[in-house]
Amino acid sequence: MIRKKMKKKVLNMAISFEMILAIVILLVVLLGTFDTLRVIYATYIVDYNHPIDYGQLNGIFAHILLLVIGVEIAIMLTLHKQSALLEVLMYGIARKMLLLPKTDGMLEIFLGVVAIGGLFLIRKYHIDEENESKESDENNINTTTQEN
Repeated sequence: MIRKKMKKKVLNMAISFEMILAIVILLVVLLGTFDTLRVIYATYIVDYNHPIDYGQLNGIFAHILLLVIGVEIAIMLTLHKQSALLEVLMYGIARKMLLLPKTDGMLEIFLGVVAIGGLFLIRKYHIDEENESKESDENNINTTTQEN
């Protein structure tokens, strides 16, 4: 009995700690958004006479996609679903593919496409299995209530 109470307390503390970490991540993303807006303002408005080069644009994209990944990690910590983990992985791979240097070959892009395709397949079969298990649970509940 005492062991069950202790396990429940530890689990509740862990869940609370995850929520605190998700809030911290969201605060960091909010501050990062202000930093990104500052960089965009300085690049496009203050220094409008000089055209933006590939490196600057790549840096802005890298920062924005990193913020998106931060938001997705906060969602993953909050929801505790495998589909949220798949989305974080998808955004991470997409970020890596979009920010490849000009000198890298097509092999890295091809591997990224294969990885994202694999994640889509996993997601498709995972969601199908998840929906089937929910439907079977609902059917079991319906038949149990009809019998009573």
